[in-house]
Amino acid sequence: MEQTTTEKAVIEAVPEKERRGARRVKISRPMLARPSDPKYKEEVQSSVNASRDGLYFTTQAIHYYVRMRLSVTLGYSPNDPCNSTSFGEVVRIDWLKDDRFGIAVKIHLR
Repeated sequence: MEQTTTEKAVIEAVPEKERRGARRVKISRPMLARPSDPKYKEEVQSSVNASRDGLYFTTQAIHYYVRMRLSVTLGYSPNDPCNSTSFGEVVRIDWLKDDRFGIAVKIHLR
């Protein structure tokens, strides 16, 4: 008697390539987000996470869009002469619960 072997094809999803260049650190710090176009209002929010070349924050503001240029000041404190501004652009917008949006910003210039 011949023995037959049964082969099964295993199909797995190929994991999406991680596009981040640096590890994220969960850090909640006040930050000032100031769009470069003055028709949009600046706002102070708290960061959710940050890395060397980016940060993520949540907001209820609906004026953000992908490729929007903005300046961000992480660790913002009003009237603090040590506030340091970075310049970047919005690279992703996530729709979250409770009519909030997650904004991912890539920093181009510190």
